[in-house]
Amino acid sequence: MTSIGTIVVPLDGSQLAETALPYAAALARATGAGIVLLRVIEEMRPYYDERRREVVWIDPMNPRQELLSPELLGAAVQRLAGLGLQAQTIVRLGDPRKEILAEAEQHADPVIVLASHGRGGLGRVLLGSVATRVLQLSTCPVLVVRARETDEQPAHVDFARIAVPLDGSREAEQALPIARDLARATGATLHLVRVAETFRHELPDDPGSILRTPSYEAILERFDQLEAEAREYLEATASQLREQGFRVTVEVRSGDPWDELLDYTRTSQPDLMVMTTHGRGGVARWFFGSVADRLLTHAHVPLLMIRVQAPGRQ
Repeated sequence: MTSIGTIVVPLDGSQLAETALPYAAALARATGAGIVLLRVIEEMRPYYDERRREVVWIDPMNPRQELLSPELLGAAVQRLAGLGLQAQTIVRLGDPRKEILAEAEQHADPVIVLASHGRGGLGRVLLGSVATRVLQLSTCPVLVVRARETDEQPAHVDFARIAVPLDGSREAEQALPIARDLARATGATLHLVRVAETFRHELPDDPGSILRTPSYEAILERFDQLEAEAREYLEATASQLREQGFRVTVEVRSGDPWDELLDYTRTSQPDLMVMTTHGRGGVARWFFGSVADRLLTHAHVPLLMIRVQAPGRQ
């Protein structure tokens, strides 16, 4: 049993936005969760509902309708059907930033799956106001994938390698439960990553005898200590996971956390990275700081963002 009950996929009619569909399908296959395809319109108008075979108005009196319109979500439904999956189709009237969150709240244990680009109501998904607002305010996990043109989109997605960046805090560790659930459901290997903020790259490669002062040696000793502590922490966490039957690897990196995590996504290319939106040290300020900006705008791996729960609410 996983912690995902419903997968909400907002679409805007663009092929770029449909990049989210293979990832939603992969989550659904792994977890058994239902898929809800969501289209938010900002002006009231009628649509023909294929299921009821009648015209349905989306207006302030009926701002949320379950309907299947070829004009809105028909292509996405067919695409999922080709993957052997069915989906509920919902059309809502209003501000996309509010309606996406409102729809997610209608379902048990939801996850929102967004492509990083689109147009119209869901346009500017990652760098614009819609996704920014969704990611800021969503209390449920949000999976962000990099949008691609149709001919570049994967036909099939597997989560065989799941990366979990950690910083030693309980807040960052809140990413582990859903990562464990997905790994158990898919048979994936968990890859734990921690960045020790040692900044060795800022030291000269060969400082010479003049710079090898007691203070310089103390800095090196402190760097060694930080890296050893990071590895000890990851190994202890990995040991607990291995006892539960998971395959786990660990990797300690040294330097600037944002640069190192971004480089990790490029070199290791995990199928999914699961992380919390808060932490401390290297992973702190993730969502509203430069780590999130870099990972969400430059990383080409799917990012599953988990909102940190306050003490007593986990």
